[in-house]
Amino acid sequence: MKRLICSAVALALTVPIAADYAGASIGSSPHIDGAVQFPQTRSRIVRHTIRLHIPQGRSPLSHLIIDVPKGLIVSNNITLTDDVKGKINADFSILDNQIVVKISQPVASEAKLKLVLNDVRIRGVSNVWLYRISTKFVGVNREIPIGVAQFRVY
Repeated sequence: MKRLICSAVALALTVPIAADYAGASIGSSPHIDGAVQFPQTRSRIVRHTIRLHIPQGRSPLSHLIIDVPKGLIVSNNITLTDDVKGKINADFSILDNQIVVKISQPVASEAKLKLVLNDVRIRGVSNVWLYRISTKFVGVNREIPIGVAQFRVY
């Protein structure tokens, strides 16, 4: 029995894990293209930038839901831009440890978005912060998880 448990643990540890969760893409599914922290130091106030891609053939994007990791405090100083059209009009609300972005004019597919969280305060001592991100599309009445944006300080 002990040998079986040891084998199972060894097998679990050998399963490949993506080095950069934020860089993972899944074909025609919405995904996170990248995540960057500025400055890349242990500052107490930083800017977190998350790049998202909504591939062609999707319904227009109406909401983003971002779970803020414990140990971070996000201010209401948030911007959302499209690489082609520029700034996107959106309402940002912060409830507990969650940011809800309601997009005024839904974003069409094949969009590359940049969500910038300015003035993020770091309370904790972690080297890694993980934001879980979900979306809502026009005509779809549920949240669809699209990935995890990872910020790592070395």
